[in-house]
Amino acid sequence: MTITDPDQIPATPIYTITVSSNGVAAVNGEEVTEPGLDANEARVRALAEVRIKAAFHGRPVRVLAKEADGAAWPLIVDVNGDVMTLDRPHPTPPAPVPAQAPPAAPSSPAAAEPVVTLAPQEAPQRAAVGTQTRTAQQPAAPDAGRATAAVPPEWAAPLPPQYASVWAELVAHEKAGRLVEAIVAAAQLETALAGAFGPLAPPTVNVMTTRAAFTVRRVEETEDWAETMELLVQTAQRRREAGAPEDETQRVISNAHAAWIRLAVEDPEYARETAEPVLVLLGDHPENKRRAQAVIRVLERGAAA
Repeated sequence: MTITDPDQIPATPIYTITVSSNGVAAVNGEEVTEPGLDANEARVRALAEVRIKAAFHGRPVRVLAKEADGAAWPLIVDVNGDVMTLDRPHPTPPAPVPAQAPPAAPSSPAAAEPVVTLAPQEAPQRAAVGTQTRTAQQPAAPDAGRATAAVPPEWAAPLPPQYASVWAELVAHEKAGRLVEAIVAAAQLETALAGAFGPLAPPTVNVMTTRAAFTVRRVEETEDWAETMELLVQTAQRRREAGAPEDETQRVISNAHAAWIRLAVEDPEYARETAEPVLVLLGDHPENKRRAQAVIRVLERGAAA
C-alpha cells in the first residue's frame, strides 16, 4: 500500500459510498451504477468514481463505504486506485470558521499583492511532476500520495534559465488556484520547449505531463471527459515514446483509464471508439489487469445492448 500517513490527509471532504441490495452504488447520494450488479462490482465502480475525485484534489481522499446491512468502513482512496481500510473512524471535521469582513482594499492598485507570499521568483525551474510534495517549487500532479522510484537526472533537471520566468508564472497560477491560467501557461511553455528541444525532450514531456495533471483537476467542473481522456492518452504515449520514467507514466495511464470509465457513462459511443488506445496503454502490467477487465466489461455490455 502506497498511501501516505492517513493522519496527514485532511478531514474533509468525506465521500460516502452506498451499495443497495439491488446492486446500485451511489457516491454522496448520486447513483453511479445501474441496478443488477453484484455488490463487489458496484463497489469497485463507486471507488473508481471516488478515485477521479481524488485526482481533482491532487491527493488521497477519505471515504465512508456503507453496506446494505448497515455496516460502514472508513477508507482512504488514492489517485492511483490504492485503497486503505482504516482501523478507526475518520476524524471529526473541524467546525467552520466564522465569516469575517474582508480586509480593506489596499491603496495600491497592484492586484498581485495578495499572492506575494507565493514567492514564485524563488521557485527552481523544475518541470518534473513525479514527486509528492506540493510546494511553490513543484506544481502538484494528480498522483499525490504514491511513492515513486528515483527519477533519472535528465528527467529531474531544471529548465534552462530562459524559461524560469514562465515556469514561475505557471507555479504562481497553480498555487493561487487559477488552473485555467496555469493550463494556458503550461501549453505555451510546452510549445516553446518543443520548438527549442523537440517534442520528446524531457523538459517538453514533463511540462506536457504537468498540463495533463492540471486538466484532470478541472475535469469535474468542465465535464470535458473526452478531451481530458485524449490528453492523458497522448501524454502517456508521448512519455513511452520518449522513454520517460515508467512510474509516472503508469499514473498517467491510470488517470486515462479513470477518465475513460466516466466517458463511458457520459458518451458510450465515443468511449467504444476510443477504447483501443486505452487498452493498449494498460497492456499486461499487473497493476492494470483489473482496469483492463473493467474496460472490456463495459465494451461487452455495450455490445449486448
